[in-house]
Amino acid sequence: MSKKVVLLLSLLVFMFAVLTGCASNAPSASKPTANVTPAETTYPLTVKDDSNTDVTIPAKPMKIVSFVPSATETLFALGLEGRVIAVTKWDDYPTDVQKKVQFVFQDSLNPNNEQLLKLNPDLVIVGAIDDKTIQSLRNLKLTVLKVDPESLDTTYQSIEKLGLITNTQEQGKKIISGMKEKQAAIAKKVAAIKDADKVKVWVEVDPNFFTAGKDTFMDELISKAGGVNIAADAKGWTQYTAEKVIAKNPQIILTTYGYYVKNPVEQVLARNTWQNIDAIKNKRVFDIDSNIVTRPGPRIIDGLEIIAKALYPESFK
Repeated sequence: MSKKVVLLLSLLVFMFAVLTGCASNAPSASKPTANVTPAETTYPLTVKDDSNTDVTIPAKPMKIVSFVPSATETLFALGLEGRVIAVTKWDDYPTDVQKKVQFVFQDSLNPNNEQLLKLNPDLVIVGAIDDKTIQSLRNLKLTVLKVDPESLDTTYQSIEKLGLITNTQEQGKKIISGMKEKQAAIAKKVAAIKDADKVKVWVEVDPNFFTAGKDTFMDELISKAGGVNIAADAKGWTQYTAEKVIAKNPQIILTTYGYYVKNPVEQVLARNTWQNIDAIKNKRVFDIDSNIVTRPGPRIIDGLEIIAKALYPESFK
């Protein structure tokens, strides 16, 4: 082979390497980016709600009715107080929320269809109500979205979804980012606690020993706060017995019914048969705001922090 041919072949190989190298480094404009929330919502928009139903939002919702206090809190956090036209009698946050809407429904589980139609909403948000009631509202040609998160992860998803539906995605991202940042800080503080040192917790939902078992939001909060739920051997919201609580000897007792029972902490501390329980002996009984620890909205991480501080005050000084 002549020197001229060898030189030509070498040059061709070099040019091929250069060209292929440039191609591999060049950005591909044809590949779409997956799982990126658009900066602006495009309507009509179809989303899947918590009844596993595809719900189509025809246009930006401007008249929203919320039958879910946690969803109401999220909507206000998204800056949509001007678009929420009706809530329920249970809505109490933000302060004076009921003075900022057109109408207050007395029953959140059985909406008054006649009153609802008079408001002419373009979005109705419902929570843990039965499918038959939801369908009856949809039969009225109302756009109905079920929002019923049952964990921290699904709470984040609900906030993101409401932000998308209302075209307030950026604010939704900020809310979620702040919540996750706070959750991570709490997790870091309780991570140092050894399993053997984790405190046993009894959660009392009412004076009749109803409590939160496994697979409940409260059970998840206790676990993420570094505690051990003594009722985790039961599933869901359940009724315990005083004898079982005594036998499991919790070190912390949390009550969540101070909004309707006067001085619940004093009542628990005064129980004659409970005087040998560690939580009673050490006076580690606390009443916590039910709304903050049970509403799956922007304040739920505040609830997590309240529980963690009650369990491990030294870690949060």
